[in-house]
Amino acid sequence: MPRAQFGLFGRVVEMKKGVAELTDTQIKALLQSYLKQILGEDEKDRAPGGKSWREGEDLDDHVDATAYLQHDCHRELAIGNYSRATGAVERLLVEKGIELDRDGYSYRTLCREMMKVMINRLEIDIRRTRLDYSLDDLPFPEILGE
Repeated sequence: MPRAQFGLFGRVVEMKKGVAELTDTQIKALLQSYLKQILGEDEKDRAPGGKSWREGEDLDDHVDATAYLQHDCHRELAIGNYSRATGAVERLLVEKGIELDRDGYSYRTLCREMMKVMINRLEIDIRRTRLDYSLDDLPFPEILGE
């Protein structure tokens, strides 16, 4: 049975079914790459005024809506509901050519950690909207219990 491969992340450990299993290090690398990509895309949208605000009220509404979504993500993470993350996880897996068992440890861990990335991404969005880029230079948000 051939071993699955995926780019910079190295060898994927295979399960008995022939479906890949990722290590915690590989999951972290995938999510770091993902967050860097979406933050870069966000900044490109902001640069030419793609995310400009016509009035202070629009700006406040955006921040309030983002904070509400972030609160929902925190609550869902706390109760173990990772369904909000599955779409992003599925797109990431397809993009990287990785097949995981949807009932396996790697997939569930990846979904949980994606929820954390989503929460941190929303916090960065709120701060960037207020012209606070202080989180951009911090190390990657804590995932996998580091």
